[in-house]
Amino acid sequence: MRWAVAGYGDVVERRVLPALRALGEEPVYLWGRDPDRAARVAARHGVRACGNDERALLGDEVEAVYVATPVVRHVPLARAALAAGRPVLVEKPLAGGLEGAGGPDRGADIGGGDRPPAAVAYYRRLAPAVRRLREELDGWTPARVDVRFRCAFAPGPGHPMRWRTDPAVSGGGVLADAGSHRLDLLVMLFGRPDDVRGRLTDRFPRGAERRAEVDLAWASGVRARVVAEWGDAPPVDRIEVMGEGRILTLDPLDSGRLRTHTARGTSEVTLAPAPNPHQPLIADFVAAVAAGRPPVCPVSDARIVDEIIAAAGRPHPAWPSLSG
Repeated sequence: MRWAVAGYGDVVERRVLPALRALGEEPVYLWGRDPDRAARVAARHGVRACGNDERALLGDEVEAVYVATPVVRHVPLARAALAAGRPVLVEKPLAGGLEGAGGPDRGADIGGGDRPPAAVAYYRRLAPAVRRLREELDGWTPARVDVRFRCAFAPGPGHPMRWRTDPAVSGGGVLADAGSHRLDLLVMLFGRPDDVRGRLTDRFPRGAERRAEVDLAWASGVRARVVAEWGDAPPVDRIEVMGEGRILTLDPLDSGRLRTHTARGTSEVTLAPAPNPHQPLIADFVAAVAAGRPPVCPVSDARIVDEIIAAAGRPHPAWPSLSG
């Protein structure tokens, strides 16, 4: 397929454009808010820049659209692509907590029905170790899941990632940014949670949180706690699933190492992830479009992640139930 790519950040240069090329897909246009920067990135990758005119994303040459802009533009651009009959793959989160921040809606009309295929870039679903973890959970309902994430992130004025500290643009802070991937894995494994309790603290001047603590509960009895933080302490990225004398651990999450601990001992298997995780993501999306099947990363689940992010950031004395 011939693709238009909206966005010119690190994920586009290091992952999206190389993945499209490796798969034999053809990126034909690159669009960005800053036409000069978009032109420089496009020239480095042999792609045509289309200035800051969004209509160029939907020209006759374009057969699919990848949206990798700041989050505030995800839903409007995805909606325009779908209205023009183009399949669209959107970076995560779909909208985060933008609705709660007074921004646009979370794209209730995106995905499904007779519209072209749409997906959100929760690529960790396709990691071999995550798929093995899902297989291990078949027929087993754990009692608890512990998710921990921490990395350093403190962009100063003028930093290209400064927009991530403004929730009106990014849809939130660390929870929408890094936490959304981990929340998506919980949605993939256990479905839509019935209750969410959140606490967002240590905010940047523009309002995005540096620390998020979220408790989730399912009617099945599963309970999960997610702690995500942008801080200077040693980095952490771990998912631990516990119950009935059994503990499954992915640590670090992207290492591919899945450890199983029971009363009989500990075993470990390593299932290496793809060097470029966007390559299996895009490959699945292309195959889904060709076969007319749902993509592995559907918009319906991405909207649940957005609901969790919005609920976690809502000030209230009593925690809300997502099932109501």
